Amino acid sequence: MKKEQVIRSFRIADSVLKQKADELIALIDRDLAEFTDRGYNPTKKSELITVRNTVDSFPSDEQLEAIKINLTEQKDAARKALEKSMRSIFNAAENVFGQHSAKYKEFGNALISQQSDAELVRVAKIMSLTAEKYLTELSDEGLTADKINTLTTQRDTLDIAIDSQTQGISDRDVATEGRVEALNKLYQLLTKYAGIGQDIFYETNEAKYNDYIIHDTPSGLPEVPPTNPV
Repeated sequence: MKKEQVIRSFRIADSVLKQKADELIALIDRDLAEFTDRGYNPTKKSELITVRNTVDSFPSDEQLEAIKINLTEQKDAARKALEKSMRSIFNAAENVFGQHSAKYKEFGNALISQQSDAELVRVAKIMSLTAEKYLTELSDEGLTADKINTLTTQRDTLDIAIDSQTQGISDRDVATEGRVEALNKLYQLLTKYAGIGQDIFYETNEAKYNDYIIHDTPSGLPEVPPTNPV
């Protein structure tokens, strides 16, 4: 069964949530006597700090996206280099054998710019074997064993880059899911202890009561309703 996508259970910006958690830990330390009476203890404090630190340990969404972009750029660069070598060999084969000859077709589908990454790697494998087969005939067009080796290396580089990009996307998705789960847990603890703090000081200390109010807005501040136009 496919796992349901993990979604955020709050609207507060991640950085603000982390800041609120730091503030809450300090507030509870300030009001430790009252919270101890409500069952708060070192174990629960440790849990709160651990969840906060877990959130900190995950890379940000921006960092994860940057990693994915970098891997994609590496893959695209590897593809571009491979395509250039393949076009040169296709050109040499066309000059020697003719575009409609059976020997030319042995080199694979020449419409390489229209092929997927995986298909391009497959055609490059065919080309490297065929180029070795017809190396003598194509030598007058500048084809050498070194160029075939370069083609093979470029093919392998693209193959690895494809796998790295795929793994990078998977890693990003896993990290994003884990981060959201940790953030949801932190928000759950934040609202739990904020609620306890409000209950403790509801009728005894307005200033401390207000300290424990959490606004589920991106900024963590109260939303200002739009003013009606005059």
